Amino acid sequence: MNNHRPTTTIDFFGMYLAHDACMRDLIRLTAAVAEDRLTEPSVQIGWETFRRQLDRHHSTEDVALWPLVRAAVTDPADLAILDDMESEHEGLEELLGKVEFGMTAAGSGRGLRFDVDALAAALDLHFTHEEQVALPLIDRTVGGRGWAAFGAEMRKRNGLRAVTEYLPWALDDAPAEAQAKMLNFLPTPIRALYNYVLKPRYARPRRGWL
Repeated sequence: MNNHRPTTTIDFFGMYLAHDACMRDLIRLTAAVAEDRLTEPSVQIGWETFRRQLDRHHSTEDVALWPLVRAAVTDPADLAILDDMESEHEGLEELLGKVEFGMTAAGSGRGLRFDVDALAAALDLHFTHEEQVALPLIDRTVGGRGWAAFGAEMRKRNGLRAVTEYLPWALDDAPAEAQAKMLNFLPTPIRALYNYVLKPRYARPRRGWL
């Protein structure tokens, strides 16, 4: 976990948790490529889960977050930050497509290692840029009310089924304090559902990935 994240009035814990989970998955993919394990079902499932979660994360930002912030700013420097976020998302999509191709037999090999490394580096740079610059911009423009509205829209767009995968994915290998913080947000029945249903259901098909 990044220990140099900026101080803000909004608690961006959920955003940081998703960022850390994405980078964790790319570390696992890098190891799977190096060990020639791409054909293992658990690796394929791990990659597909990562791809799905990152797509939901970025597409919801593009539709529901950045336009909200853009409507609240006029300074050219602030608008440039939002332009950068959208441009970085587009660049990441191109890299994701290359890795997606490389996950097939036709595209595997040394080229895939290069593409995975390039994706990991680009995603790390994007997350750092977002955390250091874009999140403070959210904090000082739309504030807590705008951030809460974005969270509500994310839950509405993604639905309950997406949340049942997101929760064990985000908490997979997260530090104990982060897991406790997230679970404390949830009602007792949902915590029980996570512990006895969602977590084991997530882990079973991904044992070689985890």
